Amino acid sequence: MAKCIYARCKRPIPPDGIFCPYCGRKQVREQKPKKHRTREKGTGSVYKLSGNRKRPYYAVLNGKSAGRMYATRQEAEAALESMLACTRPEVFAYTLEDCFNAWSSVAFRDMSTSSQRGYLTSWSYVPERLRQKLARDVRSDDFQEVVDALQGRGLSESTAKHLKFLYSQLCQWLMQRDVLNKNYAAFVTVQKTAKRPIETFTVEEIAKINALATSGADADRWTQTAKLTMIFLFTGMRITELFTLPLSNVHLDSAVPYIQGGIKTEAGKNRIIPLHQRILPYVQFFAAHATGDLLVSGFCGNQKANGWRARDYKGMLEFLGIPYKVPHNTRKTMATNAAQAGVDQLALAKLMGWADLEVGNKYYIAPDVAYLAGEMDKLNAWDKELDKSSSCC
Repeated sequence: MAKCIYARCKRPIPPDGIFCPYCGRKQVREQKPKKHRTREKGTGSVYKLSGNRKRPYYAVLNGKSAGRMYATRQEAEAALESMLACTRPEVFAYTLEDCFNAWSSVAFRDMSTSSQRGYLTSWSYVPERLRQKLARDVRSDDFQEVVDALQGRGLSESTAKHLKFLYSQLCQWLMQRDVLNKNYAAFVTVQKTAKRPIETFTVEEIAKINALATSGADADRWTQTAKLTMIFLFTGMRITELFTLPLSNVHLDSAVPYIQGGIKTEAGKNRIIPLHQRILPYVQFFAAHATGDLLVSGFCGNQKANGWRARDYKGMLEFLGIPYKVPHNTRKTMATNAAQAGVDQLALAKLMGWADLEVGNKYYIAPDVAYLAGEMDKLNAWDKELDKSSSCC
């Protein structure tokens, strides 16, 4: 049995009763709508005087009145905006687009090209109506609406999180300039989506690629693309990492041939990757045919990551009849096969340039080429399977 919600009554009433049969009061408290939006700290206040007045509203900024009374709250708010325009810095009148341009012009100086590209991609998802809105008036609901709409159209969880992080950066930039007093990005929620299964190349598919790489038609575009793909599969390097690798970082005359490169993360920069015997001839080929300062400068196809991905790599897979997999799956294939072969986890983290086990990598393990080469040799068991499959192609 329920009770009346009013303290002076509190008598038992039916659980589905709308009105109390004793006091007659309605049992649902009506939520009064919020009359107006609370202004940011430091942007002034609008007050309403009691009594029956034609002009009950007045505006105050930093203890100073606007000097007159107003008939509506909107008129008082407009007066505050005029006062703020005279007392606040220029950034106070910035639109969200102005804010992004000002923030990025400084933040991008210390960012890698890939990080800059990531922020620009996130910014491309922000609709024009939100870009032209005053930055100090943008709230979490505005970005929540954008994130929900994009995720509803299939945007991945990670991309939505990047968009939220961009908004957080802009909020912090505005907070440093006393335009906002809180980070509204903290209230934006990103829906969790089912993770896609890790897709790797099978041994049979790698055997086809290797057979093409060793076909002898070294001037052929698909053959050279196959050589590059094999290098990706046995080094775990990202496309941009290999395509920007200086020839001076390829150490073929060392007792243990290795390359040194990497970008994106602190753990991945300038990491040492010993060259497995399977791909050593391919690296030697590109080093011998280099026409510039980069290892792949002599490649006969596209030497830009996006062009190579869309034309050379995709075309080679179609030529071999292999279902398309994004180039990054070569990195996942390397990691998966190395883990299954029993490569030491710390060594694998150093080879792949992962930030995990950062303390161990930074304070306990020296980047010893011989040590990493010994761990790389554990791939020999997998390499023998590749030889067996190659003989069947």
